[in-house]
Amino acid sequence: MPTKLDLVAAYVRLMVEKKMREADVTDGSKVPFGSEAHISDLEKRIADLTPWRDRQRKGTESRANYARVLTRLKAELKSAKRAFEKQKSED
Repeated sequence: MPTKLDLVAAYVRLMVEKKMREADVTDGSKVPFGSEAHISDLEKRIADLTPWRDRQRKGTESRANYARVLTRLKAELKSAKRAFEKQKSED
């Protein structure tokens, strides 16, 4: 049988993990990572930044910076979609 200390440790781990899996969205609020609001926000950010990147001349540092940000956002979107599907299949 788990001790009180074991239960407290498990609870703390759960709360820390949950807090780490929150995402900041554009309006300043926090939503669960992989939620529909999080995915929608990432898609909007990507759509907003793509034209800015495209306005920059190829080979410039400015275009490269936009490209790096877009690459990171797309990776986060892919991860968020996987988390959403995993959560959906668990329900």
